[in-house]
Amino acid sequence: MTRDNLPRIERGTTRIIVPHEAGEIAFIHPSQGPHNYQTVGRGLKARNLELPNGDYTASLIHASYCSGVQAPEFQEVRDTMKNKWIWVFNRNLWTPNGLYVVSDPEAKGLSEKLDTKVLERKLKGAKELSWGGIRFSKDGSVRFAPKDSYDLGEHKPEELAKQGDVVASYGIKGAEKLGEVASKFKYKPMTFGVNVNEGENSEQRVASLDSTWNIDDGGLYVYGNDWDGSYYGGFAFGVSK
Repeated sequence: MTRDNLPRIERGTTRIIVPHEAGEIAFIHPSQGPHNYQTVGRGLKARNLELPNGDYTASLIHASYCSGVQAPEFQEVRDTMKNKWIWVFNRNLWTPNGLYVVSDPEAKGLSEKLDTKVLERKLKGAKELSWGGIRFSKDGSVRFAPKDSYDLGEHKPEELAKQGDVVASYGIKGAEKLGEVASKFKYKPMTFGVNVNEGENSEQRVASLDSTWNIDDGGLYVYGNDWDGSYYGGFAFGVSK
């Protein structure tokens, strides 16, 4: 017996495959967590998985609530949303002028400060959406929603999909998917962020989703104001490369 043919066990990988944009995306089960934002992100990277940004996460959440497919993995997503929360690997910079959203494939979180001048350079040449003045960089990794494009707080499900902070965080299609998910709950969805007034310093945070802790038939909560190191109960499903 040589080192090359030592006995070993190989078991199959469970892939949660959901529609995304014009194709599909595969999330790997089991999830990573519970832990804080950066620790969960590092755990996913150690498994050679991509970190799920807002666009990816919206597709997973939508499939779990709206597809009608009865599978224990989708039930696990719903249970996690109800009892804990799902980390979304976006870095958010709340400024007096609005919200910058930056995809966070390395789980940097709050460890590296975002600079509006750098972000604006990345947005140079970006086309505005047909409403709201929302801008996406050419590669989609940096987005900006003007302050007057969103209102923090309670919304109707159909209004959620048009909130600038939600569109910047989850994409146009992703925001529509979250609006449909929100309609599955008893209570109206809520958005959370940081209201930065003129003359105040910008605030950097990270993102997550849940469905109002331990409330039966609760509501979709969209957080853009989380801290990355002090909340230890979050999970995430990594994306197959």
